[in-house]
This record gives sequence, structure tokens and C-alpha cells, in this order.
Amino acid sequence: MRKKLFLLCFSLLNFIGFSQEYEVTPSGLKDKSNIENSYVVIQTPEKNSSELYQNGIKYINENYQNPEEVIKGKTENEYLRFETYVPQFTKVNNSGAKLDVSMKYSTELRFKDGKVRFEINALSITADNGGRNVEFIGSIWKGYPIYNKKNGKLRLPETKSELENYFNDKIRELKNFLLGLETKKDDW
Repeated sequence: MRKKLFLLCFSLLNFIGFSQEYEVTPSGLKDKSNIENSYVVIQTPEKNSSELYQNGIKYINENYQNPEEVIKGKTENEYLRFETYVPQFTKVNNSGAKLDVSMKYSTELRFKDGKVRFEINALSITADNGGRNVEFIGSIWKGYPIYNKKNGKLRLPETKSELENYFNDKIRELKNFLLGLETKKDDW
């Protein structure tokens, strides 16, 4: 009995310990548990690649007004790439004036039995006034860097936090669809 309890606790710790979250770093979005990776692996036990792919399509169909237009690439049961636009995602301070900033990015999903590779690429965060971009690292003279290029210090902690929260919420939301769990829309 103790042996079974120990194995159960060990399994839960491994599952909980696998963060499946992004962290904003000077070099971009990185897997919080392995900052060498620009992708996060979503564990989906007992789901095969076909089920995961179909649930990925379902996610897009239920969360986007024009699903056919946002899907930019797909290989059945293996790969799915889609584009997202987030108007007025956040605000940045420009010499005392708060400017709205919108975001556009591409999500790439790669499916294997029991897991999905989730990666954000082609990320563009731009001030709505047609101005400069929010960058992960750079000079304040060329944009709105989250980290200062000269000394590597964090300049925009709120933006860093907002990006992490946004993308980590997307990972959790997608994981629920991949696992076939109930969504808010199912509770009617």
C-alpha cells in the first residue's frame, strides 16, 4: 500500500513539476522549465495525434470568427499553424502618454501521441499610432524594449507579466480543448 501511495505521489509531482508555461526573456518567449526551448510541450496522456489534431481544429473553430482565414498551414494529424490578432493588448508609456499596443502572432502546433508542441512565432507587438514596436530587448530610441540592451535590466515589468499571463492562459485553454475537457461554452 505504501509503495502504491509513493508511486502515486511521485507521478503527481512529476506532472505538476512540468510547468508547461512560457517566460519572457531578453531572447524572447522561452519554456519556463527549459529556457533553451522557444516552445512548450503540452502533455496529453492517453490522447493520440489524430484526437489531438481534431481537438486543435475544434479549438480554432470555437475561438475564431473566421477559422478558415486564420489557419495558415496544416498537415492532418501532424501540424497546425494559425494566426491571432489581439487589438489593444496593452499600453506602453511614451514620455508620459499611454499608447495602445496591439499584437499579432502565429501559433504552431505539432502533434504526437500523448503530447503537443506549442510554439509562438512571428510575434509582432506594435503601437496603434503606427509607431514603434515592443521588443524583447533593445534601445529606447528605437522602440519599447522589455529589457534594456545596454545592461539587460528589465524595463517594462508590466508588459512582461501581461505577455506571460496571456500566453500561459492560452496554453491552459488549449490544453483543455486538447484533453476534451468541458469549456465555458459547453456549460449551457
